[in-house]
Amino acid sequence: MEAHRGRERRGRAQNILGRMYQSGEGVSRSYPQAVKCFREAAELGDENGQYNLGRLYQRGKEVKRDCREAEKWFRKAAQQGHDKAQYILGVLCEKGMGIQRDLKEAEKWKLKAAEQGEARAQNHFGVRYAKGAGVPMDYTVAYMWLRLAARQGNRLAQKNIDILTEKMTPEQISNAEQMVLEWKPKT
Repeated sequence: MEAHRGRERRGRAQNILGRMYQSGEGVSRSYPQAVKCFREAAELGDENGQYNLGRLYQRGKEVKRDCREAEKWFRKAAQQGHDKAQYILGVLCEKGMGIQRDLKEAEKWKLKAAEQGEARAQNHFGVRYAKGAGVPMDYTVAYMWLRLAARQGNRLAQKNIDILTEKMTPEQISNAEQMVLEWKPKT
């Protein structure tokens, strides 16, 4: 048990150190050192390290771009409940980047992210419910998802709310606002 906690702490520490090297905060900026730290954190099972390593491979700036490697690390982080990794994994599944295109799996990961509070995923579901795209059209549910995303500063969600409210009754808006107040993220 103690060895497991030590491994977790080392993973978290390596991820923090990786971010410091990446940003140059408190240390000299060094992308190779950042990559090394993120890799160690990821291999120790740190979900943030896995996510950060996935981002490096996705962007291809600090390391050679590799969609399969990015997907591998995003999936590991997503399986541990990392909401941003879940959303990005959903996007990768949707677009078939580094993996076989799978729209059902894409929606599964995006929903997990939205339910945890990831704003881009919430905006995604707001739009889907507003259009009835793959789900029943429901302006109240659409508004709830969009409002949750907008509360986090997602500007696209706010624009979508402005468009949606023109189609809604005051009662629908009131019901949706109540849903927003009662909403709790799933962990």
